[in-house]
Amino acid sequence: MSLNSRFYLTEWLIILTLAILKVTVHFLTFNNFELHRDAYLYYAQSQHLAWGYISVPPSTALIGKIATLLFGNTTFALRFFPAIIGGLTIVIIGLAVRELGGQKKAIALAGLAYLLSPSYLHTNSLFQPVAFNQFYWILFMYLTIVMVKRGNPKLWIWIAVVFGFGFLNKYSIVFICVAFAIALLASPHRHLFLSKYFHLGGIVGFLIILPNLIWQFQHNWPVLHHMSELRSMQLVNVRYSDFLISQLLMNIQAVLIWILGLVGLLFFKNERRFRLYGLCYILLILIIMAGRGKSYYTLGIYPILFAFGAYFIEKYVRSYFFIAFGVLVIHMTVSLYFSLSFDGVPFMSIEKMVKKEAFRWEDGMYYDIPQDMADMTGWKEIGTTVREIYMGLGIENKDNCHIYCGHYGQAGAVLFYGNNIGIPNPISPNASFVLWAPDSISKDYIIYVHSDLNNDFNPEVRLPQLFEKVQLVKTIDNIYFRENGTKIFLCSYPNQECKDFYKSMITGLKDKYR
Repeated sequence: MSLNSRFYLTEWLIILTLAILKVTVHFLTFNNFELHRDAYLYYAQSQHLAWGYISVPPSTALIGKIATLLFGNTTFALRFFPAIIGGLTIVIIGLAVRELGGQKKAIALAGLAYLLSPSYLHTNSLFQPVAFNQFYWILFMYLTIVMVKRGNPKLWIWIAVVFGFGFLNKYSIVFICVAFAIALLASPHRHLFLSKYFHLGGIVGFLIILPNLIWQFQHNWPVLHHMSELRSMQLVNVRYSDFLISQLLMNIQAVLIWILGLVGLLFFKNERRFRLYGLCYILLILIIMAGRGKSYYTLGIYPILFAFGAYFIEKYVRSYFFIAFGVLVIHMTVSLYFSLSFDGVPFMSIEKMVKKEAFRWEDGMYYDIPQDMADMTGWKEIGTTVREIYMGLGIENKDNCHIYCGHYGQAGAVLFYGNNIGIPNPISPNASFVLWAPDSISKDYIIYVHSDLNNDFNPEVRLPQLFEKVQLVKTIDNIYFRENGTKIFLCSYPNQECKDFYKSMITGLKDKYR
C-alpha cells in the first residue's frame, strides 16, 4: 500500500469517526425534550401524503412517513433522519476539504467545527425541513466546487438534481442558487453557463419540482399566502442589527475558522479561482436581509466556509498547525459549553437555561427561556389529555366525536399521541389542517383545545352559547410552556349557531386555496 493511499484511508477514518460521533450524540439525547411544535405539523402531513402543503413542500412529510413505518409512532422515529443527515453533512464537509486539496488535519478541523456547533446540534435534533435543507445546501456547494475546480460542466445535471430535491424540501434553496448564479456570472468561470449540460440540468431540475408546482397552482399558490402571513406576523420583527450579530453568534465556536475562510476567499491571491464562493456568501446575506429573513436562514452556507477555513489554516499555517489546531479545538469546546446555556438542545434542561428576559422571540419581546425550548414542552400533556377524554366517551361514541384545536401544534400533538387508538383527525383552522377539515360539523361531541393565542375567542363565554353542555376538563400548568394555561373542554350537542359558525369559517378558509 502506498503512502498516499494510507493517507486517504486515514482521512476516511477521520470523516467516518466524526460522522458516527455526530449521530451518536443525537441518538443518546433524542428523548431529552418533547418534539418541537412544528414537528407535530410535519408528522400530521406524513399522515396525509401529497405533493404539497400550505407552508412547505412534500419532502419532510415523506421522510416522516418512512421514519414511522421503520420505527413506529415514536419520538426516536422522527428524530432519526435529522441525526443521520447531520452525520452525512460531516461526510460532505470532509469530501469538500479533500477536493480543495486539504488533508487529514484540515478534514478533522472542519469536521469538528460542525460537530461542536450548538446551532447544528440544535437543528439536527429537530424534525423539521431545516436540517435537510442545510444538507442540500452543503451538497449543492460541494458539487459546484468539484465542477469549478475540474472544469466539468457535466456536473450541472447532479447539481440540478440536488436543487430539485432541495426545493421539494424547502423553497429557500432558491436563495443559495440565486447567490451562486450571480457569483458565478461575475467570475472567470462564467463560461460554465454556456454548456449544454446547464440547459439539460435546468430541464431535470424543473421536472423534479414540477409536481409541487402543479399542486401549488391547483391550490391557488398557498405558499404565497403563507409568506405574506410570515412577513406580517414574524419577519416584521427581524432587525438588521440582530441578523448580523447572529451571523457571528450562531457559529461562535468556529468563528475564527469560517471568517478566515471568508477572508481567504475574498482576498488571498492564490485562491482567486474560488473567490466566487466568498462573493456567494456576501450575496446570500444581502438577499436574505432584503427579504427580512430570519438569521438562521443562512446556516446552510457555513459548513462550506468551515471547509475553506480549515483548508487555508492547514495550507498557510503549516509550521504552527498543531498549535493552531489545539487552540481552535479548545476554543470550540469552551464556546460550545457556554453556548449551551443559550442554545441547549440536546443537552441542557429547561430549568438550567432560565435567564431573566435574556431571549428575544419572533414577536420581538424578551423572555426567560429560548422560544424553541418553550415550544418543546407541554404538547404531550395536551395530546394524552385529549386521548383520555376521547377514550372516556366509550366505544359507542368512537365515531361521534370531533376534536377541534386552535392551531397545528395542538392538532398535530393530538394526532401523534392518539395515533395508537385511532383518534379522529383533529380539526384546525390553521396551516394544512384547513385542507383536511370537514365542511361541516356532524358529531354530538367536540373536544375543544384552546390557548390564549386564540385571543379573539373567550371560551368560557362563547362555548356555552354554542353547545348544550360545556365541561372544562383540564388546564395545562407548565410555566415553561409557551402556551401555558391552555384549556381543554368537552362540549356536547352543538346547536345550529355553532354549526353555521363553523361552516362559514371553514368555507372562507378553504376558498383561499381553491
